[in-house]
Amino acid sequence: MKHITLEVLGDVSYRTIIEQAVQLPLDRTNGATIDEMRKGIRVLDCLEHANGVLELEDADWEYLKAKVEHMPWSRVDRRFVQFYDDVMQAN
Repeated sequence: MKHITLEVLGDVSYRTIIEQAVQLPLDRTNGATIDEMRKGIRVLDCLEHANGVLELEDADWEYLKAKVEHMPWSRVDRRFVQFYDDVMQAN
Protein backbone atom coordinates (compact mmCIF):
# COMPACT_ATOMS: atom_id res chain seq x y z
CA MET A 1 0.00 0.00 0.00
CA LYS A 2 1.33 3.44 -0.96
CA HIS A 3 0.24 6.77 0.51
CA ILE A 4 0.32 10.18 -1.17
CA THR A 5 -0.63 13.27 0.84
CA LEU A 6 -3.00 15.38 -1.25
CA GLU A 7 -1.17 18.69 -0.94
CA VAL A 8 -2.48 22.04 -2.12
CA LEU A 9 0.36 24.39 -3.02
CA GLY A 10 -1.22 27.68 -3.99
CA ASP A 11 -3.09 26.98 -7.22
CA VAL A 12 -1.53 23.51 -7.59
CA SER A 13 -3.75 20.78 -6.18
CA TYR A 14 -2.43 17.21 -6.11
CA ARG A 15 -6.00 15.93 -6.40
CA THR A 16 -6.55 17.89 -9.62
CA ILE A 17 -3.22 16.87 -11.14
CA ILE A 18 -3.88 13.20 -10.38
CA GLU A 19 -7.32 13.45 -12.02
CA GLN A 20 -5.78 15.06 -15.11
CA ALA A 21 -2.95 12.52 -15.32
CA VAL A 22 -5.32 9.57 -15.10
CA GLN A 23 -7.76 11.02 -17.64
CA LEU A 24 -5.10 11.56 -20.34
CA PRO A 25 -4.49 8.40 -22.43
CA LEU A 26 -0.96 7.02 -22.34
CA ASP A 27 -1.13 6.80 -26.14
CA ARG A 28 -2.58 10.13 -27.22
CA THR A 29 -2.64 9.05 -30.88
CA ASN A 30 -4.85 5.97 -30.45
CA GLY A 31 -6.60 6.86 -27.18
CA ALA A 32 -7.13 4.82 -24.04
CA THR A 33 -7.79 1.10 -24.05
CA ILE A 34 -10.52 -0.45 -21.91
CA ASP A 35 -7.81 -1.92 -19.66
CA GLU A 36 -6.32 1.54 -19.17
CA MET A 37 -9.78 2.90 -18.39
CA ARG A 38 -10.39 0.19 -15.78
CA LYS A 39 -7.06 0.93 -14.08
CA GLY A 40 -7.75 4.64 -14.19
CA ILE A 41 -11.19 4.22 -12.67
CA ARG A 42 -9.65 2.27 -9.77
CA VAL A 43 -7.32 5.20 -9.03
CA LEU A 44 -10.12 7.76 -9.43
CA ASP A 45 -12.32 5.73 -7.05
CA CYS A 46 -9.54 5.75 -4.45
CA LEU A 47 -9.09 9.49 -4.99
CA GLU A 48 -12.82 10.09 -4.55
CA HIS A 49 -12.73 8.40 -1.13
CA ALA A 50 -9.42 9.94 -0.04
CA ASN A 51 -9.56 12.24 2.96
CA GLY A 52 -6.29 14.13 2.69
CA VAL A 53 -4.22 11.04 1.84
CA LEU A 54 -4.53 8.90 -1.29
CA GLU A 55 -4.03 5.22 -0.46
CA LEU A 56 -3.21 2.97 -3.42
CA GLU A 57 -2.44 -0.71 -3.81
CA ASP A 58 1.01 -1.22 -5.31
CA ALA A 59 -0.36 -2.03 -8.80
CA ASP A 60 -2.52 1.12 -8.78
CA TRP A 61 0.46 3.18 -7.67
CA GLU A 62 2.58 1.73 -10.51
CA TYR A 63 -0.18 2.71 -12.93
CA LEU A 64 -0.33 6.25 -11.52
CA LYS A 65 3.45 6.54 -11.75
CA ALA A 66 3.33 5.61 -15.46
CA LYS A 67 0.61 8.18 -16.08
CA VAL A 68 2.50 10.94 -14.24
CA GLU A 69 5.72 10.10 -16.11
CA HIS A 70 3.93 10.59 -19.45
CA MET A 71 1.96 13.68 -18.45
CA PRO A 72 2.61 16.87 -20.43
CA TRP A 73 3.18 19.80 -18.08
CA SER A 74 1.66 23.20 -18.84
CA ARG A 75 4.59 25.24 -17.53
CA VAL A 76 7.87 25.05 -15.67
CA ASP A 77 7.03 25.11 -11.97
CA ARG A 78 8.88 23.67 -8.98
CA ARG A 79 5.53 22.63 -7.45
CA PHE A 80 5.03 20.21 -10.36
CA VAL A 81 8.47 18.78 -9.65
CA GLN A 82 7.52 18.38 -5.98
CA PHE A 83 4.28 16.63 -7.00
CA TYR A 84 6.20 14.32 -9.35
CA ASP A 85 8.73 13.46 -6.64
CA ASP A 86 5.97 12.85 -4.06
CA VAL A 87 4.19 10.41 -6.39
CA MET A 88 7.38 8.59 -7.42
CA GLN A 89 8.61 8.27 -3.82
CA ALA A 90 5.29 7.41 -2.17
CA ASN A 91 5.59 5.12 0.83
